Amino acid sequence: RNLNGGGPGEPGEKEVTADSRWSVSGRLEINCFGCHNASPLQDHSEWVKQVMRENFRWAATAASGLGEVKGMASRLPSTWDIIDGPNPDDHEWAVVPEVKYNQNLFDSQNNALLDLNYQPDDSRCLACHSVTARKTETKAAVERDVHALAGLKCVDCHRNDLSHQMVRGFQGEKTTIPGIKQDSLTCAGCHLGEKPEKGGEGYAGFLGAPRPAHRGIPKVHFERLACTVCHSGLMPEKEPQEIYTSRANRLGIFGKANWTADYPLIIEPVFVREKDNKIYPERMMWPAFWAEKKGKELVPVATQTVLETSPGIFEVKETVASLLNCLYPLAEEGFDPAVLISNFLFEPNVDGSLDVHRVKLNKKADEGKFLLMQKKGSEVKLLLTAFNPDEATAEMEDRILNVLNALKLQKPAKEPALVVEKVIYRLEEGYLQKEEIEQKEVKEGEEGEAVLPAPGWLEDNKIRPLFDDFWLRTLRELGDSRELLTEEQITLGLKRFSEANPAREFCYVASGQVFSLDKDGKLKAGQHPAARAVSWPLAHNVRPAQQALGKNSCTDCHSLNSKVFFAKVEAPGPLKTRVREERLSSDLMKTGSFFQWIFGLTFAVRPALKLVLAGCLLVIGLILAVVILRVTGKVSKIADEAAQKENRR
Repeated sequence: RNLNGGGPGEPGEKEVTADSRWSVSGRLEINCFGCHNASPLQDHSEWVKQVMRENFRWAATAASGLGEVKGMASRLPSTWDIIDGPNPDDHEWAVVPEVKYNQNLFDSQNNALLDLNYQPDDSRCLACHSVTARKTETKAAVERDVHALAGLKCVDCHRNDLSHQMVRGFQGEKTTIPGIKQDSLTCAGCHLGEKPEKGGEGYAGFLGAPRPAHRGIPKVHFERLACTVCHSGLMPEKEPQEIYTSRANRLGIFGKANWTADYPLIIEPVFVREKDNKIYPERMMWPAFWAEKKGKELVPVATQTVLETSPGIFEVKETVASLLNCLYPLAEEGFDPAVLISNFLFEPNVDGSLDVHRVKLNKKADEGKFLLMQKKGSEVKLLLTAFNPDEATAEMEDRILNVLNALKLQKPAKEPALVVEKVIYRLEEGYLQKEEIEQKEVKEGEEGEAVLPAPGWLEDNKIRPLFDDFWLRTLRELGDSRELLTEEQITLGLKRFSEANPAREFCYVASGQVFSLDKDGKLKAGQHPAARAVSWPLAHNVRPAQQALGKNSCTDCHSLNSKVFFAKVEAPGPLKTRVREERLSSDLMKTGSFFQWIFGLTFAVRPALKLVLAGCLLVIGLILAVVILRVTGKVSKIADEAAQKENRR
């Protein structure tokens, strides 16, 4: 998705097999335009969408803006080849990709101007390397890197030659670019010069970088801390902040669907001591995956295998969304069907899942029940109110017929029905059948039955609710939280794995824990190296000097409630559970929380110590003054006596 072609996008001859789809999609060749196209028509978002559609051989053309690509190779059969051309029998679904060139970009001889930029603009870099805090509400609140604000471009520091071996800019990096000294394009190389731990005497000032005085900062900080600790990333808070990144969370991809992904959850800044014994600010995430236990190893299990082994357990939102989409004929014009569970309103979205809103209504679905609603903007009301079946209009019965037909197509196949008072609507050979039933037969369903009138399922002459109790429990527990799974789902999934593979042991890894079943079939949590966090140093965004840690005083870091040493690092994950890995930043820095608390205490009592010292100095001064006065008095007395004796003579 964020690869400009080449590498795995260009398979060798051995990888192009008869059952592969390379003949359909074509090879994803290196797209130089992704970085070097200076045209404002270049669109990385379009590149991503074409790649997701498997339109590999057409992606570069679509992203460059030279033409518009219609069709999706992902919908074509694996037997299709480029020489087969368009499909004359399908003009709507399995449409063969084709290019419609923008004729305005070509002259009379079909030549087009390709404006190439040797040094790519920052916008090309940021398409893949953007990072922003999740709590940022508007673009106006986004803080840019101080170097970019000063007029520097990404490529001014991250240089490369024709080999495209980019200078990353970390301490100790070995570069092969002629004329570029090692470490000269690091923070210290530009601002401090050689040997920054000894004051930086030597070569500095690269790209006109100012030399900081660092007044009052002990030199031990330069030996044990990376420059980025004080100068880069988000400001430390009581807990590290969650962020989006372009590559992990699909930032900057636009379309009808919501392309930005909530997962993986990445946090920053987390201060970690690395192997070189220096502390760095880092971004951190925890793995989440299904695995099979093989000895001491955890071997990941493919997601498709999990879904096939545990059908109906993990597709709750998708299943409910599909059923709600069947209810559109009952909704008024402009309204969307929704379901109220507790005080959460769930409505289907274009991604085939559910959007959830916490609402305050006069009505509230009781425990184990739900209410079918319809929503338009902020207006929410019941989807279907009580009506007299004997006076139902032809339009109403036609809408009920459409709903039942749509529900009948759902899998697994069930018989849909709709009950209004003592009348049940059902399908009979494709036609709407209305029958009278005993009211007691309607109420004999299991606990969690739907509020009448509402569609449901006819089983053994009883009306079952449209939504299963398990779905209701799952959606109620998840509510509007960001988590995707409940502990009940994990337990059921692991049981399905055990039933299908009695001799094998499976588990689920999330939030720094390994979840498995105990002898009683209950969920338990444990530890494993595979569940540990993954972290990597960050460098951008660099903050202005006025926002550097230590600019105000030492207490920016060294205090009793320091956000640097005592921030709580809690492992997020897709599982809604209270069992999570929790650590303090001081543990990751290996500095000792008690020592840092004592050391921070010294900074808290320093003002008092200064007052005590000032008082002591004042007392000593007074004593010295008294002594001096008394000595002076005695000396004067002796001098007077000596003078009197001299006068008598």
